[in-house]
Amino acid sequence: WKDKLVLLLPYFRHQDYSYWTRTQPVQHITIHIALEDQTEENGTLYYIPGSHRWTRDGKPLPVTDFNFKDMESIMTVLTEDEKKEFKPIPALLKKGEASFHTGMAVHGSYGNKSASPRRAAVLNYFADGTISNTDEDLLKGIKIPKGEKMDGQFFPLLFDPKWME
Repeated sequence: WKDKLVLLLPYFRHQDYSYWTRTQPVQHITIHIALEDQTEENGTLYYIPGSHRWTRDGKPLPVTDFNFKDMESIMTVLTEDEKKEFKPIPALLKKGEASFHTGMAVHGSYGNKSASPRRAAVLNYFADGTISNTDEDLLKGIKIPKGEKMDGQFFPLLFDPKWME
C-alpha cells in the first residue's frame, strides 16, 4: 500500500430498498458482516437513527448519486425536519460482528483513509410472500413476472417454520 495510490470512493447514504422497488411489499433486511475491524478511519458504516420512517408517499427516498461520489447528496432530498434529525452514528464493528438493518434505514460509509482494507459480506433478504412489481429484469437476465411470488433458483426460501414441526 505504501508504494501505491488508490482512490477509494465513498458509498453515498441511501436506503437499500431503493434498489428493490421492483418488489413489494417492503419487507427487506440487510445483514452487513465485518470481515475486518471497521473503524471511522477505514470507512465503517454510519446509520441515521429513525431514518427508516423517512418515505415519500410510502416509497423510499430517491437515489441521489448512482456514481457513489457524493456522500452528502442525500441532503438535497430531505425535508427540514429530516435534516435536523440527520445525526450519523458509526457502526464500529469488530471482525466477525454483524449489523442488521431494514431496507428503509438510511446508511452509508466514507472512503477508507487507512492502509488496511475494510472488507465485508453483505446479504439481502426479503420475507416469503414478497412479489415482483415489474416484468423487467430483477437481476441481469432474471425475471419474475409482475404479481408473481419471488422464488426459484435466485430467490430461494431459506427458512420455513413448517420445517421445524
